[in-house]
Amino acid sequence: MIRLFIADDHAIFREGLKQILAEQPDFEIVGEATTGDGLVERLGALGCDVVLLDLSMPGRSGIALVRDVAAARSVHIVVLSMHDERQYVIEALKAGADGYVTKASASDQLIETIRRAAAGERVISPSASQALIRQMLEPELPHTALTPRERQIFDRLVAGLSVSAIARQLDLSIKTVSTHKSNLLIKLDAGTTADLVRYALAHGLA
Repeated sequence: MIRLFIADDHAIFREGLKQILAEQPDFEIVGEATTGDGLVERLGALGCDVVLLDLSMPGRSGIALVRDVAAARSVHIVVLSMHDERQYVIEALKAGADGYVTKASASDQLIETIRRAAAGERVISPSASQALIRQMLEPELPHTALTPRERQIFDRLVAGLSVSAIARQLDLSIKTVSTHKSNLLIKLDAGTTADLVRYALAHGLA
């Protein structure tokens, strides 16, 4: 039996995921969390084999959270992410993830990845693999050099959130978010948030 812990802050996605996984006779869901801090707090009290981890959650999140879980607990980590950019995939695997699955993947790909990760393999879903290959063959664009945290903030700025709203959502200080925003403007050669939106639209990021 493969014991699973789900860490994702989107209730609808999490409920759908639980329904899919509960249909597998060799899977057992033993816990769930909606924040990175909640995951770390609860994981120690539960015996589980695989953590399904969303990279973008309130508070502690992203590659740093993957690294923290990998260092603190003897569990396999399968990242579930909306991002298929190669820096996310590569950094997640370097940080200790055993698998990487995009949220656009078919359910059978996720199920296979979980089983292979639980068996000790390093695996990424076919959709992530194809995206990785495609991006390696394309000229590098400025946004591919963004850190995971910068990408989180970029996505939220493009979605119309203010600096203060992003700070609350990610549990960061306004000063920290403002610094990341300034770095984003420099890296993407943008002058304003509107320029970031135009960049996102031009490169299919929004």
